[in-house]
Amino acid sequence: MEYQDLPEKRIIEYLREKLSPYLIYLFGSYAKGNIHLESDVDIAFLADIEIDEYQIFNIAQGLAGIINKDVHLIDLKKASTVLQMQVVNTGKVLFCNDEIKRATFEILTLKKYARLNEERKIILDRVMKRGNIYG
Repeated sequence: MEYQDLPEKRIIEYLREKLSPYLIYLFGSYAKGNIHLESDVDIAFLADIEIDEYQIFNIAQGLAGIINKDVHLIDLKKASTVLQMQVVNTGKVLFCNDEIKRATFEILTLKKYARLNEERKIILDRVMKRGNIYG
């Protein structure tokens, strides 16, 4: 399946119906154009409502049945800062109905990621100085 063969409109319709998201990203191999036979479809979303993991799993399975590809569906509110940054940096926005919320999320993600890297640098500098992780 080529990238352009991915039924983006159907994906958006299904997720809007099930999740009421204000933002949907496609990320991973499909967003990068590095797809192969085993590629799954990585999709991340933000919604104002809380959705539990079991519901997300079921929605992903339903979408997988529609597009005939495995689907990895991520609630960005519950994702790590590193994954949020990966989605913002390399993902493609499939749907957005609130540009202010999108911009706010992306700016906060960049800020959290920069802070994380500052904190990591301190730790990594200590490790390099000591020559080991635990000593």
